[in-house]
Amino acid sequence: MCTAVTTVTLAATCAVPASAASAATAISTPQETSVLSVLRGDLERSGSSADLAAFDALDAGQRHELASYFLDPEMAERVAVDMAARANTSMTAGQDRGFQRGGTRSPEPGQQQDEKGATISAASRTSSGTQWFAFAGIRLTETKVSETYEYSGSTARKLLGYSCTVVRNIQPFTQVSSSKNSGYISGGQATSKCKVVVKRGVPTPWGTIAWSTYSSIQRLSARGNGAVTFNGWQ
Repeated sequence: MCTAVTTVTLAATCAVPASAASAATAISTPQETSVLSVLRGDLERSGSSADLAAFDALDAGQRHELASYFLDPEMAERVAVDMAARANTSMTAGQDRGFQRGGTRSPEPGQQQDEKGATISAASRTSSGTQWFAFAGIRLTETKVSETYEYSGSTARKLLGYSCTVVRNIQPFTQVSSSKNSGYISGGQATSKCKVVVKRGVPTPWGTIAWSTYSSIQRLSARGNGAVTFNGWQ
């Protein structure tokens, strides 16, 4: 038994939708039914009623496309290539029937106030940004970078620390990890980088094999006033 390993960038994580005609006429196989059942169970346990409702609303073509992503390595690679072309673009749920990617960032803070409403100066603050991967509005994976830094006015002075977190991963046969890559101050901005690695397998009668590895750097940069200047992949 051999294991095929393919490496592509995560900044490429998503797919060229299958043609509506071919997908709509596809007949579900036992494997497709099984993987979708596993995915629905994970969504139910995640506690997200919105994602569960979106899953139950998928039509036959969308179900076939989603199942094919987990079962067909060639399709998964087409997803990666398509997302490479859309790196660091934001897509909101509902804009696309198929695979999507996007990001959110922490609100840009104004002046901080104490409980009496008086303006206070803080020695440090925290900024954060997330990147997510979804299908038809169903968030499958979300990773987060948070950084804490000392500042003066709009200038970041010293990076105090940062963290890399996998907030969510609901993908059958898939492992997602995020680890520190580098953090620094440059040009008055705090920058933190995390290496996100996605390992995907394909189920077979002998177990889950044919692992593919996708990796990329998730970067967050913010000014001293808390404004996020970059939240995405590189």
